[in-house]
Amino acid sequence: MHYKIYFRTPATQYIHIEARIPSPENTITLQFPMWRPGRYELGNFSKNIHSFEVLNESGKKIAFEKRTKSTWEADSSQTSEVIVRYRYFANELNAGSSFLDDLQLYVNPVNLLIYSKESINNPCTLTLDIPENFKLACGANHKNKVIQCKDYHELVDTPFIASPTLKKHTYVVKGINFNLWFQGDYDFDEEKVLNDFRKFTSYQLNVFEYFEPKEYHFLFQILPIKAYHGVEHTTSTVIALGPGNELMNKLYDDFLGVSSHELYHVWNVKAIRPLEMQPYNYAEENYTHLGYVAEGVTTYMGDLILSASGVKDFAWYKLELEKLLQRHFDNFGRFNYSVAESSLDTWLDGYVQGVPHRKVSIYNEGALLALSMDALIREGSGNKASLHDVMNAMNEKFGRTDLGYTANDFFALIGEIGNFDTTEFREKYYYGTNSFEPLLVRAFKILGLDIKMEKNSSAQQDQLGVKCLPKDQHYQIMSIAPGSGAELAGLMVNDVIIKINHDKVDKNLDELLKPLFESEIHVTVQRMGRELTLFVPHTNKSYYPKYSVIKDPNPSNLSKRIFKAWCGYKYDEVAI
Repeated sequence: MHYKIYFRTPATQYIHIEARIPSPENTITLQFPMWRPGRYELGNFSKNIHSFEVLNESGKKIAFEKRTKSTWEADSSQTSEVIVRYRYFANELNAGSSFLDDLQLYVNPVNLLIYSKESINNPCTLTLDIPENFKLACGANHKNKVIQCKDYHELVDTPFIASPTLKKHTYVVKGINFNLWFQGDYDFDEEKVLNDFRKFTSYQLNVFEYFEPKEYHFLFQILPIKAYHGVEHTTSTVIALGPGNELMNKLYDDFLGVSSHELYHVWNVKAIRPLEMQPYNYAEENYTHLGYVAEGVTTYMGDLILSASGVKDFAWYKLELEKLLQRHFDNFGRFNYSVAESSLDTWLDGYVQGVPHRKVSIYNEGALLALSMDALIREGSGNKASLHDVMNAMNEKFGRTDLGYTANDFFALIGEIGNFDTTEFREKYYYGTNSFEPLLVRAFKILGLDIKMEKNSSAQQDQLGVKCLPKDQHYQIMSIAPGSGAELAGLMVNDVIIKINHDKVDKNLDELLKPLFESEIHVTVQRMGRELTLFVPHTNKSYYPKYSVIKDPNPSNLSKRIFKAWCGYKYDEVAI
């Protein structure tokens, strides 16, 4: 299949596209991608198509009919190939989108390149009709503005930025060039950035014995507004961050964290891929329960490696662990849906919060389970192995082939390398809704750590059992703890709290609540045009407690050794 993209009239933000696709004898079905790998929800990219037409090899229009929202059927009986021309509206700028303006042509090909199932494994070329002064940041082979790929799968896994304002910085690890491309305005300390990137890259390349790309590209879209988003690819990643003037200060930890995360994906999910996604099917959902590996393990490793490689100190990593714990215990969906079930349902409600207390996050819960399995492997092997060894074995067995792995494959390797039976943990914590607390306490103890729980200093959370966000001078309820006084009172999500007893709420909700710990509390709210006053009963319980990581007061010598091998720091030299 051969494609051509034109840089024309950028102010319209329409990308002009031509596709030449070999035709079968009678009828061809043209398919537009329904989703993009790295995002486990439908994207329905065909909604952005304008002026769709189909021609024969002589350039004469031929009849076609739209069959579904993303497929067209055309008469191909009199032509050896069909030519498809259309425009794609590209006005969204994030790590998985496509965007056109006067300064750049940014394309994720999976957004906008049509294909036929019969030709999906054919070699592909993509010719770029762009101005002479445009530089090209791209992870695929390209020459004279022609990108060459072995098949459609490689082509749509190859995002690119074409722009006259691109800037590049390069570092080398194990003879491999790693290129940092930046589009947009940003503050930058080249020596510091390249030194930190070199450290976590070296660590990851030492974990895995095989790295497929001959060269790797970080494509950064730096925005003037708040942004944080990354998408993985085999030879590159696109990362959107902003604002650019905070890159070296407030944004720097995010900058490192998302970059380490996306690089780890080169192995985990691009190479080590669930059976259900081997190969990708772009025409429909690719359901899998294994998001706890693809995203959970990657989330855990992306941050751990920043500590273990010496990029960040343990005090920073401790805060990241506490964020994982807090999100876990604050999400009551953990009692309703397992992380495996939640993986399947990303296709149902995507990445939004969804209805209260229904499901959990494959990223957060998967990361905590990965940490727990890592600790158990280290203990079971006498500190001779870790989850790193499991993932390297997964890469050797599945990442270097076209085979996809199953849950049985993953847990068999954990059990074999960690020298313990994984059946109970798999059934209780990955595919069940048992409380993580016993597992987490055990895992942290193996690492020489403990989990400390304290009352929440926020009265709205501790006393009422609600989480709020400021709204004008008041507070809007975003979450309600099950069984809390707020729930018993009949408060609802999205209610706006305007009074506590007779006192008006004016950015002082906690101050009004604290003196009322053992007094009657009447909450007045605005609800869809109505004003209601509700009595909140005392339950004599605290809600949304705070969790922190502390040292085990009596760690074993093995735990101290495991701690050092785990996070890269000597146990006795770390102050917590």
